[in-house]
Amino acid sequence: MLTLAIDCALRRIELGLSDGHKTFGELSCDAGTRQAELLPMSVSNFLSLFGYTVKDVGLIAVTQGPGYFTGIRVGISYAASLAESVGALVVAVPTLLAMALPLLGMFKSAGVPMTVAPLIPAGRDSLYAAVYGYKDDKITASLEPSHIKTSDFMDVIAAFDADHQPILTGVTLPVEPASHDYAMITPPPLMSSGILEAARTLAPIDPAEIRAVYLREPG
Repeated sequence: MLTLAIDCALRRIELGLSDGHKTFGELSCDAGTRQAELLPMSVSNFLSLFGYTVKDVGLIAVTQGPGYFTGIRVGISYAASLAESVGALVVAVPTLLAMALPLLGMFKSAGVPMTVAPLIPAGRDSLYAAVYGYKDDKITASLEPSHIKTSDFMDVIAAFDADHQPILTGVTLPVEPASHDYAMITPPPLMSSGILEAARTLAPIDPAEIRAVYLREPG
Protein backbone atom coordinates (compact mmCIF):
# COMPACT_ATOMS: atom_id res chain seq x y z
CA MET A 1 0.00 0.00 0.00
CA LEU A 2 1.36 3.41 -0.94
CA THR A 3 1.95 5.37 2.28
CA LEU A 4 2.35 9.14 2.45
CA ALA A 5 3.93 10.67 5.56
CA ILE A 6 3.09 14.26 6.51
CA ASP A 7 4.50 16.40 9.31
CA CYS A 8 3.78 20.08 9.97
CA ALA A 9 4.15 20.05 13.76
CA LEU A 10 7.60 21.70 13.86
CA ARG A 11 7.13 24.70 11.53
CA ARG A 12 8.36 22.73 8.55
CA ILE A 13 6.75 20.60 5.89
CA GLU A 14 8.17 17.10 5.91
CA LEU A 15 6.95 14.44 3.52
CA GLY A 16 7.87 10.82 2.93
CA LEU A 17 6.64 8.08 0.62
CA SER A 18 6.87 4.30 0.85
CA ASP A 19 5.12 1.16 -0.32
CA GLY A 20 5.02 -0.09 3.26
CA HIS A 21 8.48 -1.63 3.01
CA LYS A 22 10.68 0.42 0.68
CA THR A 23 11.00 4.17 1.18
CA PHE A 24 10.98 5.99 -2.16
CA GLY A 25 12.04 9.40 -0.90
CA GLU A 26 11.69 12.18 1.65
CA LEU A 27 11.33 15.95 1.51
CA SER A 28 11.90 18.65 4.13
CA CYS A 29 11.42 22.39 3.71
CA ASP A 30 11.11 25.39 6.00
CA ALA A 31 7.60 26.71 5.32
CA GLY A 32 7.44 29.24 8.15
CA THR A 33 3.87 30.51 8.47
CA ARG A 34 2.92 29.32 4.97
CA GLN A 35 2.34 25.64 5.73
CA ALA A 36 -1.38 25.71 4.90
CA GLU A 37 -0.68 27.50 1.61
CA LEU A 38 2.24 25.33 0.52
CA LEU A 39 1.28 21.86 1.76
CA PRO A 40 -1.15 20.78 -1.02
CA MET A 41 1.23 21.82 -3.82
CA SER A 42 4.19 20.28 -1.97
CA VAL A 43 2.39 16.95 -1.70
CA SER A 44 1.34 16.98 -5.36
CA ASN A 45 4.82 17.86 -6.59
CA PHE A 46 6.46 15.36 -4.25
CA LEU A 47 4.25 12.48 -5.42
CA SER A 48 4.80 13.39 -9.08
CA LEU A 49 8.54 12.85 -8.64
CA PHE A 50 7.81 9.14 -8.29
CA GLY A 51 5.08 8.94 -10.91
CA TYR A 52 2.14 9.04 -8.50
CA THR A 53 -0.81 11.29 -7.71
CA VAL A 54 -2.86 11.65 -4.53
CA LYS A 55 -5.33 9.10 -5.95
CA ASP A 56 -2.64 6.41 -5.62
CA VAL A 57 -2.21 6.92 -1.87
CA GLY A 58 -3.83 4.25 0.31
CA LEU A 59 -2.56 5.31 3.73
CA ILE A 60 -1.69 8.75 5.11
CA ALA A 61 0.46 8.89 8.24
CA VAL A 62 0.46 12.28 9.94
CA THR A 63 1.92 13.63 13.16
CA GLN A 64 -0.80 14.45 15.66
CA GLY A 65 1.30 16.47 18.12
CA PRO A 66 2.58 17.73 20.37
CA GLY A 67 4.23 20.64 18.60
CA TYR A 68 3.17 24.03 17.32
CA PHE A 69 -0.59 24.45 17.42
CA THR A 70 -1.10 25.87 13.93
CA GLY A 71 1.15 23.31 12.27
CA ILE A 72 -0.60 20.41 13.99
CA ARG A 73 -3.98 21.68 12.81
CA VAL A 74 -2.71 22.20 9.24
CA GLY A 75 -1.24 18.71 9.00
CA ILE A 76 -4.22 16.91 10.51
CA SER A 77 -6.84 18.89 8.59
CA TYR A 78 -5.10 18.32 5.27
CA ALA A 79 -4.45 14.63 5.95
CA ALA A 80 -8.07 14.01 6.96
CA SER A 81 -9.56 15.87 4.00
CA LEU A 82 -7.18 14.22 1.53
CA ALA A 83 -7.92 10.79 2.96
CA GLU A 84 -11.66 11.38 2.69
CA SER A 85 -11.36 12.54 -0.91
CA VAL A 86 -9.27 9.57 -2.12
CA GLY A 87 -10.69 6.88 0.17
CA ALA A 88 -7.48 6.39 2.15
CA LEU A 89 -7.01 5.45 5.80
CA VAL A 90 -5.05 7.52 8.29
CA VAL A 91 -2.44 6.71 10.92
CA ALA A 92 -1.94 9.27 13.71
CA VAL A 93 1.71 9.31 14.84
CA PRO A 94 2.89 11.02 18.05
CA THR A 95 5.38 13.73 17.04
CA LEU A 96 7.91 12.81 19.73
CA LEU A 97 7.85 9.15 18.70
CA ALA A 98 8.50 10.12 15.07
CA MET A 99 11.51 12.16 16.23
CA ALA A 100 12.94 9.26 18.24
CA LEU A 101 12.37 6.24 15.98
CA PRO A 102 15.13 6.89 13.40
CA LEU A 103 17.73 7.29 16.14
CA LEU A 104 16.51 4.26 18.07
CA GLY A 105 16.72 2.18 14.90
CA MET A 106 20.17 3.50 14.05
CA PHE A 107 21.59 2.65 17.47
CA LYS A 108 19.91 -0.74 17.54
CA SER A 109 21.24 -1.72 14.12
CA ALA A 110 24.72 -0.77 15.34
CA GLY A 111 24.27 -3.15 18.25
CA VAL A 112 24.18 -0.37 20.82
CA PRO A 113 20.57 0.07 22.00
CA MET A 114 20.22 3.54 23.47
CA THR A 115 17.57 5.62 25.17
CA VAL A 116 16.42 8.71 23.26
CA ALA A 117 14.66 11.81 24.62
CA PRO A 118 13.03 13.94 21.88
CA LEU A 119 12.35 17.52 22.94
CA ILE A 120 10.24 20.37 21.57
CA PRO A 121 10.34 23.84 23.20
CA ALA A 122 6.93 24.74 24.64
CA GLY A 123 7.63 28.24 25.97
CA ARG A 124 7.59 29.52 29.56
CA ASP A 125 10.60 27.39 30.48
CA SER A 126 8.80 24.18 29.53
CA LEU A 127 9.13 21.36 27.01
CA TYR A 128 7.20 18.69 25.24
CA ALA A 129 9.29 15.67 26.05
CA ALA A 130 9.37 11.88 26.13
CA VAL A 131 11.98 9.20 26.80
CA TYR A 132 11.95 6.12 24.57
CA GLY A 133 14.00 2.94 24.59
CA TYR A 134 13.82 -0.76 23.83
CA LYS A 135 12.70 -3.58 26.09
CA ASP A 136 12.47 -7.13 24.74
CA ASP A 137 12.71 -5.74 21.20
CA LYS A 138 9.71 -3.47 21.76
CA ILE A 139 9.79 0.30 22.06
CA THR A 140 8.80 1.49 25.52
CA ALA A 141 8.46 4.93 27.08
CA SER A 142 9.99 5.56 30.48
CA LEU A 143 8.53 9.07 30.13
CA GLU A 144 5.32 9.23 28.12
CA PRO A 145 4.84 12.33 25.93
CA SER A 146 4.42 15.16 28.41
CA HIS A 147 4.28 18.91 28.80
CA ILE A 148 6.90 19.38 31.49
CA LYS A 149 8.95 22.12 33.10
CA THR A 150 12.54 22.11 31.89
CA SER A 151 13.82 21.75 35.46
CA ASP A 152 11.54 18.75 36.05
CA PHE A 153 12.74 17.13 32.84
CA MET A 154 16.33 17.61 33.98
CA ASP A 155 15.43 15.72 37.16
CA VAL A 156 13.99 12.90 35.06
CA ILE A 157 17.14 12.35 33.02
CA ALA A 158 19.42 12.89 36.03
CA ALA A 159 17.75 9.86 37.62
CA PHE A 160 19.12 7.59 34.87
CA ASP A 161 22.33 5.69 35.51
CA ALA A 162 25.29 7.80 34.37
CA ASP A 163 26.21 5.23 31.70
CA HIS A 164 22.68 5.00 30.31
CA GLN A 165 21.43 8.57 30.23
CA PRO A 166 19.21 9.40 27.25
CA ILE A 167 20.52 11.04 24.12
CA LEU A 168 18.64 14.31 23.71
CA THR A 169 17.39 15.32 20.29
CA GLY A 170 15.42 18.25 18.90
CA VAL A 171 15.56 21.17 16.52
CA THR A 172 16.22 23.53 19.45
CA LEU A 173 17.46 22.15 22.75
CA PRO A 174 17.31 23.92 26.13
CA VAL A 175 20.48 25.50 27.46
CA GLU A 176 20.52 23.57 30.75
CA PRO A 177 21.58 20.17 29.35
CA ALA A 178 24.69 21.65 27.74
CA SER A 179 26.04 22.59 31.15
CA HIS A 180 25.71 18.95 32.25
CA ASP A 181 27.48 17.49 29.21
CA TYR A 182 24.57 15.34 28.07
CA ALA A 183 24.83 13.75 24.62
CA MET A 184 22.76 15.73 22.12
CA ILE A 185 21.82 15.25 18.46
CA THR A 186 20.42 18.33 16.78
CA PRO A 187 18.65 18.60 14.50
CA PRO A 188 17.02 15.17 14.65
CA PRO A 189 16.84 12.96 11.53
CA LEU A 190 14.02 13.60 9.08
CA MET A 191 10.64 13.20 10.76
CA SER A 192 9.24 11.39 7.74
CA SER A 193 11.51 8.40 8.42
CA GLY A 194 10.01 7.98 11.88
CA ILE A 195 6.48 8.56 10.63
CA LEU A 196 6.81 5.87 7.96
CA GLU A 197 8.30 3.45 10.47
CA ALA A 198 5.49 4.08 12.94
CA ALA A 199 2.91 3.63 10.17
CA ARG A 200 4.05 0.02 9.76
CA THR A 201 3.00 -0.85 13.30
CA LEU A 202 0.23 1.55 14.35
CA ALA A 203 -3.39 0.72 13.55
CA PRO A 204 -5.02 2.84 10.84
CA ILE A 205 -8.17 4.75 11.71
CA ASP A 206 -11.00 6.43 9.88
CA PRO A 207 -10.05 10.02 8.89
CA ALA A 208 -12.94 11.38 10.95
CA GLU A 209 -11.42 9.85 14.10
CA ILE A 210 -8.06 11.61 14.00
CA ARG A 211 -7.43 13.92 16.96
CA ALA A 212 -4.71 16.43 17.75
CA VAL A 213 -2.61 15.89 20.86
CA TYR A 214 -1.56 19.29 22.20
CA LEU A 215 -0.68 18.25 25.79
CA ARG A 216 -1.63 21.77 26.86
CA GLU A 217 -4.25 24.25 25.80
CA PRO A 218 -3.39 26.85 23.14
CA GLY A 219 -2.64 30.29 24.48
